[in-house]
Amino acid sequence: MRNAIASIFAALAVAGCESSTSPSVATMLAYQADTARNRSVWLTREGVQIHSAAAQPVTIALPGWIYAGTPYCPPALALGPKGEVVVTSNVIPTLWRIDGETLAVTAHPLSLDVDRDKDVGFAAVVYAAEEGAFIAYSQTQRSVWKIDAPLKAASRVATVDLDRPATGRPKDCASYARRLSQPRTD
Repeated sequence: MRNAIASIFAALAVAGCESSTSPSVATMLAYQADTARNRSVWLTREGVQIHSAAAQPVTIALPGWIYAGTPYCPPALALGPKGEVVVTSNVIPTLWRIDGETLAVTAHPLSLDVDRDKDVGFAAVVYAAEEGAFIAYSQTQRSVWKIDAPLKAASRVATVDLDRPATGRPKDCASYARRLSQPRTD
């Protein structure tokens, strides 16, 4: 599990909240290339935009979606195994799922195994095929979570205090993801 988490967050350093890897759009919070469906998915302040060469961009609203802006890492999105798009809030433990075919949106409040009395949102998320689940990082709680595929429950699998390493505090969101993929030295 530890190696899976390290690999996942190494990938997030490239595709996560590092703005230099995304198209330069003022309102963009996150970006994913869906090569299997020949499209790209943009998370913007207004919701999700799906772009493809075959059709006009589609904008999808996320009912009830909230997030905190700077200085927090933005919310994230991930592509699921069936082409679904999963969007996080970086404030609350709720995920929004956009069906890969119909583009219908559903909200999924997660049942947390711990920290039920805290604000747990996610600033990074990815689908881990070997786990059959989503793996997410909560910046405010400095913790890694495993979220079941039906998007019903989340279990904290690790606490990673990224503000205390000997090399200093991360300066941007991508630093959190890179640090998760490095061995601990402190």
